[in-house]
Amino acid sequence: MNKKIYLFFLLSLPIFSLQAEALKVASWNIAWLGSHEYNKRGDSDYLELARYATKLDADIIALQEVENAEYAKKVFGDDYDYYFSTKDWVQRVGVAVRKSIGYSVEAKEYKALDVGRVRYGMDLTLTKGNKALRLLAIHLKSGCFDKKLDSASIDAMSNASKRDQKVKTACIKLSKQLKPLEAWIDHRATESTPFIVLGDFNRRFSQDLALQHSEKSGLWQAIDDKNNEDLWTPTLTRNSDCWGGYYKHYIDHIVLDPKAKQKYIANSFNQLVFEQKYTKEISNRLSDHCPISIELKL
Repeated sequence: MNKKIYLFFLLSLPIFSLQAEALKVASWNIAWLGSHEYNKRGDSDYLELARYATKLDADIIALQEVENAEYAKKVFGDDYDYYFSTKDWVQRVGVAVRKSIGYSVEAKEYKALDVGRVRYGMDLTLTKGNKALRLLAIHLKSGCFDKKLDSASIDAMSNASKRDQKVKTACIKLSKQLKPLEAWIDHRATESTPFIVLGDFNRRFSQDLALQHSEKSGLWQAIDDKNNEDLWTPTLTRNSDCWGGYYKHYIDHIVLDPKAKQKYIANSFNQLVFEQKYTKEISNRLSDHCPISIELKL
C-alpha cells in the first residue's frame, strides 16, 4: 500500500480504536434486594434505585445481597448480562456486565469462601481481543469489622453475652475465609492478567492500619503481600460520606493488583451518595451501602 494512502487510512480510523478503552467498575450492596420479608420496597423505591443506577452508569458492577437477575433488572434493566452465584440464600453475590462493552465473559462460582453458612464469590474473566481483566466479587462474613483475626486473639474473646458470642462467631468465620481469599489472590498474582477483588469485605481496612494489626491479625495485612501481590485500594485512607457519614469507615472496597493499578485512571474513585437525609426507613428502602466505583484504561 502506498505510504500516503496508508497514513490517510490510519488518520481516518475512529479515535476510539486508537486509544485505550475506559471501563467503569463499581460495587454496590443493595441490601436485601430479593424475596425476603425484609425487602419492603415498592414500585417507587425500585424507580429511585434505578435512578441512582443510571447516575452510577458503570460498565461492570459487583452486586451483594441481590437474589438473582430478576431483581437486579428492577434496578439496572436489560442492558446488562447478569452472573449470580447459586448459593441457597437470598443474599447472593452477582456481577452485572454491560452488554455494549463487547467483552466475552467466563464466569464461575468461588465456593471456597463458604466456610459454613456464608456466601460464595463470583470469579469472572473478561476478554476482548488482547484485553483481559479478572475479578473476584465477594461478600465476606459480617460482624468482625476490626477485631484481631489470629487464633489466639479469637480464642481470648469473651463469650459472656449473646452479642459477644455473635461477634466471636463472626470473627471465626471471617478468619477462615482468609485462606481461600489469599489462595485466589496468590494464584492470580502468578498470572499476567490484571485482577481486582471487590465487594463487601465487611472489614474496615483503615482500622486494620490504624490498629497496626499484624499479617496474622488484620485482613488487609493478610492479603497485602509484597511484590506481585502488593495490593492497593483507594478506600484505605478515606472516610465514607454515605448517608452523611453515618457509616464513617468503608467496608466496601475495590482492591487492585499492581497490574490493574497501572490501568487505574487517577482520581477516578467515586462514591455515589444518596441525596436524601438519613433515616432508618429511607436506608431500608434504598440501601445502607452507597455504590463505589473506579475507572480503568484497558
